[in-house]
Amino acid sequence: MYGAAQAQDFKIGYTYIDFIVYNMPEMVGIRSEVKTFEDQLTSQAQAKRATLQTKVNELQQMAQQPNASQAALQAKDAEVRKMDSDFQTWSAQAQQSLVAKESSLMNPVFTKVQTAIEEVRKELGYKIILNMRTSSNDGIVLAAEEDLNVTEKVFEKLGVPMPTTPNPSDPNAVDTGNGN
Repeated sequence: MYGAAQAQDFKIGYTYIDFIVYNMPEMVGIRSEVKTFEDQLTSQAQAKRATLQTKVNELQQMAQQPNASQAALQAKDAEVRKMDSDFQTWSAQAQQSLVAKESSLMNPVFTKVQTAIEEVRKELGYKIILNMRTSSNDGIVLAAEEDLNVTEKVFEKLGVPMPTTPNPSDPNAVDTGNGN
């Protein structure tokens, strides 16, 4: 009997953290800022690629010249290889900076949501709140009673209206804000 009584005191709830984060008001600005930064990087990459392609074309034209010296061809080839290497390095750094930018913008939102989840857990007497599903559909909880879902309470704690559609328990549910 002791084990059964103790088990009843051990309340476990769940939520959908990706759904909550996605629907936070701050996400509109974050998505916009990340998209702007990504567009800037894409524009820079296109310019760097175009410059590199121009140098490759120059090398190819030079190689077709019957009077091109071997030294000039080797110098141009070395220049193209260095530019290509520099571009590869820049591309990797650009990708890292995009990830870092998104992470720095998202961390305060995750912290805010995590704090709200912790407050709801304490207020409702839950020992554990699990994540039902992530964006890659690999949540920790495979099935649970709906009355253990604290997602609406977390939205209330955050002062954010609970979206009525889509249903947070739908694994394909993502509100894009455009009615789709």
